[in-house]
Amino acid sequence: MTRGPSAFLPAALAMFAGAASLRAQSAAPLPPEVAAAANTITITDARARLEFISSDLMRGRDTPSPELNIVASYLASNYQAMGFQPGGEGTTFFQWYPYGMRRLDPTAARLQVTGGAAPVAFTAGRDFWTAGGTAQDVSGSLVYIGRAPDALTAPGSLTGRIAVAAIPGGPTRDWRLERNRIRTAARRAGAVAVAYVLGPEWTADSVAKYAATAARPTRSVGTEPAYPQFFLSQEAAGRLFRAANLDLAQQWTAGAGNNFHAVPLASLTATGALPMEQVDQARAPNVIAIWPGSDPVLKNEYVVLSAHMDHVGVGQAVNGDSIYNGADDDGSGTTGILEVARAFQSMGLRPKRSIVILHVSGEEKGLLGSEWFSEHPTLPLAQIVADINIDMIGRNNPDSVVVIGKNYSTLGATVNAVQRAHGDLHLTLADDIWPQERFFFRSDHFNFARKEIPAIFFFSGVHADYHRPSDEVSKIDFDKLTRIARMAFFTAWEVANAPQRPQWDPRGLAEVRGMTR
Repeated sequence: MTRGPSAFLPAALAMFAGAASLRAQSAAPLPPEVAAAANTITITDARARLEFISSDLMRGRDTPSPELNIVASYLASNYQAMGFQPGGEGTTFFQWYPYGMRRLDPTAARLQVTGGAAPVAFTAGRDFWTAGGTAQDVSGSLVYIGRAPDALTAPGSLTGRIAVAAIPGGPTRDWRLERNRIRTAARRAGAVAVAYVLGPEWTADSVAKYAATAARPTRSVGTEPAYPQFFLSQEAAGRLFRAANLDLAQQWTAGAGNNFHAVPLASLTATGALPMEQVDQARAPNVIAIWPGSDPVLKNEYVVLSAHMDHVGVGQAVNGDSIYNGADDDGSGTTGILEVARAFQSMGLRPKRSIVILHVSGEEKGLLGSEWFSEHPTLPLAQIVADINIDMIGRNNPDSVVVIGKNYSTLGATVNAVQRAHGDLHLTLADDIWPQERFFFRSDHFNFARKEIPAIFFFSGVHADYHRPSDEVSKIDFDKLTRIARMAFFTAWEVANAPQRPQWDPRGLAEVRGMTR
């Protein structure tokens, strides 16, 4: 699980476990082979797999790392032995994405505005800090878009310009999510860069601190520098607006309104540079395996089961232990979908649609592997009918798991019907009990949802060992893990054999579009 912890509420989960919405749908009767296949998902097998995946020898499976590559090879060899078809690049089970390290040259970072009465130059580390990079200077006329409402960021609406956006608040998780939303919106609108006006909470010291952080070597996906972004202090932004004969305080307030219109900054043009140098050219893997379906037509459609195989690596020691094993996060989900794959392989009967097992990396760095897959799919995205994501299913309340996203599509009705049909698993599939945390937007299924592929997310919540060296296999509830894996297996079977694809709830799709467009 990525982007910060949330206090897990075991009492709340028990209280709300029965609140799962039960819509009028029944699971189809199961052939006996399917029930028998589910029973191949065992505690003994799951324990053996997870003991390897989360062992100290794997050193926390950081992205990138040799140990992550070992885990990827372990998974691929399992699928090859099971008879799965490779779904990666060429005829392999792997999809590799570039994740090189670059360093900003802080002495060469610059930002200057011309077109007013006199040029206005800003000093890196005092007036602004940066993210991303440029292979060459970026230049464009300036337009203030306030809080970047959808109406001002339609595709192509900012082509060739530098967007100036307001981003109040300090560096919290919500602030970072808002920054990412604005960046995505500005880039989609065609802006060559975005300049954020920081809130008054950002002191000179905090700007200097973040400027120093920006100068450290960082990794980014792809072969090109990341999208250029400038973060201006209120004082520096005030000088910028005065050059355009505008009052920043007035525009800051107006920019928060629903009826705000874009404000061109007179005839001002900004030129900036964020020169980067390459430090290394590392890469990281996804693992993709396919179990072909049986229907002549529907076998060309895919039901994806996903989990991230990475964790956060080796870090600060706690009680003498510096290896962050990630047994629950997300060794449990990695093990779970490996066991689901084995269940499909164990029976002679195949589902109508094809099953795809997708292990992604880089989740802990910002959903990198799943984003790369969604942008560079090895299978046609239009033929993927659903994603069933599993992340952290080995802890907390033994008889409940939250299925986030149930209310976004008909997958909710499907999983509820599966729950009713398999009461012997003694699992309550609760609706999202942490809506304020917006977990639907914080794990790998989201990169399917933003491509408008229906998705759900099996998740048991975080705990005191989250992102700590103490997230170890000795604390995993393997009985719970295997029962959730069986539930995911039955759900995948149901979706793979349904006459129709899962469909979005219009409100759910609107919310997803609001976060991504």
